[in-house]
This record gives sequence, C-alpha cells and structure tokens, in this order.
Amino acid sequence: VMASDFAMDQFRFLKRLLLVHGHWNYQRVGYLVLYNFYRNVVFVLMLFCHKTLLEYPKLHGVGHRREAYNLQLFWITMIDTQWQSLESTIDIWSMGSLWTIAVVILVNIHLAMDIRRWVFITHAAVWGSIIITYACIVVLDSIPVFPNY
Repeated sequence: VMASDFAMDQFRFLKRLLLVHGHWNYQRVGYLVLYNFYRNVVFVLMLFCHKTLLEYPKLHGVGHRREAYNLQLFWITMIDTQWQSLESTIDIWSMGSLWTIAVVILVNIHLAMDIRRWVFITHAAVWGSIIITYACIVVLDSIPVFPNY
C-alpha cells in the first residue's frame, strides 16, 4: 500500500475502479492509435494522390529510373554532410539547447491542437512550459561552470 498511487479500504470498490479507469484508458489509447494512423495516412495520401498519378503517368518514371533516391545520391549526401560539418562552430551544448527548445515547442503546439477545453490552467501549462524551458536554458547558459557559457 505504501508504494501504490492510492489505497482502498474495501475490495468491493475494485470492480468499479477498474471499469472506470479501464474505460478511460481504452478511450485514450484508442484515440492515440487512430491519431497515429490518421497522421501517417495524411502524409502518404498527400504524396500519392491517385488523381495526380493518373493524370501524369510520367511521374512513375522517376521511381523506376531511381532518380530521386539511389545509392550514389545517398553517399554523395553523406559526404556533403561531412564536408559541411568540418568547420562548424556550433558545439554539442548549443545544438542541445536548440533541439530542446524545438522539441518543447513542437510537442506543446501538437498538444494545444488536441486540447478540447481551454481554461486558465491549460494556457498556463502549455505556454508556461515553453517560457519556463526557454528561461531555464538562458539561466543554465549563463552559469560559468557549464560548457555552454
């Protein structure tokens, strides 16, 4: 009981508890699965709309001739990546700060699009987490002991 999230005095409440939380979990996981399929199908259908492919059959030739992606283009891109990164002045700490801000903003915007009911605490949590993350990075980057000073 001491390591659990909640404790029950009587086991007669267990059935109702499992049904309610099981139902909520089922709804949330169902939404997650449907959203993942939705997102992937939208990306694929944008690229391969059947009307466009039927109107312009020459578009199929690019894939057959391997013009957009092949082993040679892959290695040229990898060599170009190495060449461009040789004289880079950005370090891993600066890149980490940039990626942290980018991920927090992206995840919060995605969350903001899925929120059904906006109240003050929702605004404070979503937008406040972006502001707090940015403020923490600024504070951490101003401490002389850290490498990004």
